Amino acid sequence: MARFFRKRIENKGQPPGALVFIGTQKVDAPSFEYYFYNEKSIQKGRGQSIKEIPPLPADEIHWINLEGVHDATVIQSVGEHFDIHSLVLEDLMNTGQRANLSSFENCLFITIRMLVTDGKKLHVQSEQLSFVLFDKLLLSVQERNGDTFDAVRNRLENGLGRIRKSDPDYLLYTLLDSVVDNYIYLIEEIGSQIDDLELQLIRSTDQTLLERINAFKRELHFMAKVVKPAVLMLRELTRSDSPLITKSARPYYKDLYGLAVHALESIESYRVVLNDYLNGYHLNVSTKMNDIMRVLTVFSAIFIPLTFVAGVYGMNFDHIPELHYRWAYPVFWSVILVISLLMLYFFHRKKWL
Repeated sequence: MARFFRKRIENKGQPPGALVFIGTQKVDAPSFEYYFYNEKSIQKGRGQSIKEIPPLPADEIHWINLEGVHDATVIQSVGEHFDIHSLVLEDLMNTGQRANLSSFENCLFITIRMLVTDGKKLHVQSEQLSFVLFDKLLLSVQERNGDTFDAVRNRLENGLGRIRKSDPDYLLYTLLDSVVDNYIYLIEEIGSQIDDLELQLIRSTDQTLLERINAFKRELHFMAKVVKPAVLMLRELTRSDSPLITKSARPYYKDLYGLAVHALESIESYRVVLNDYLNGYHLNVSTKMNDIMRVLTVFSAIFIPLTFVAGVYGMNFDHIPELHYRWAYPVFWSVILVISLLMLYFFHRKKWL
């Protein structure tokens, strides 16, 4: 499936808010992970349906993470349980969303994309990650198991930092921060490989080098398509006047926005570097071709007078005096050799060789 767009044929002709899954199913069945916590205690667990999640304690903050968005029945039950707008539910099932922020009467809806790679070959993919922020609840929805939230879970479970002392908007910040940190990590990983290309570019003009440069350009272009909307969404979030974003959390969101801008600028910088590498590669290829043509031209220039001498010497006339000389043949080759050496010396003095 294309990395930039998802096929929307299933959604064609459907009314707004229709629950139609657009994307690729990545889990067998949806599952829920939940954390209920305050400064003194924490409760966590898993379930296969929203009914298996215990009642939400009034004096605690709640984080519910849904893995798997392909089942319309599950998404509908979540919407009914938490009174989520139908347009939000529709966007949860459309995994081709770009990063955006939407404000509703009782919640904020945020979509961002996580970047993932297999670690073996240069191929970056993205996964849609959505958040619905309420007064005491944060609902996160992702396409499959596995994410960048392990550090956040560890801080929650062990009471590290201020996460268990803060409102769910700070939890939202930490989760978004882990996504942006992963952007930086992947950019650094790709950047180190791009830096290694510089030495290869000096030493080689192999075709595989050109293929690697173009592969890096393709991946960075894809990453820019993911990170740029995330930057715009975070900028909008820092300017939001929603009461769900507390005054104490706003500096963290501003810092996160700056980090995302840095990630985007790094991508653009590496794209410029790759363009320079590509120009350098073509320049090296052109220089190498010029060297080859220069050598061939030198040999051609040397053989032009030799061909003339050989042509004159080989003419079929009876009255050519040197034809009957005993040393005519050695003299002929001596002339050829002297002419060749004189021309090589002349090219050398001219610094053409």
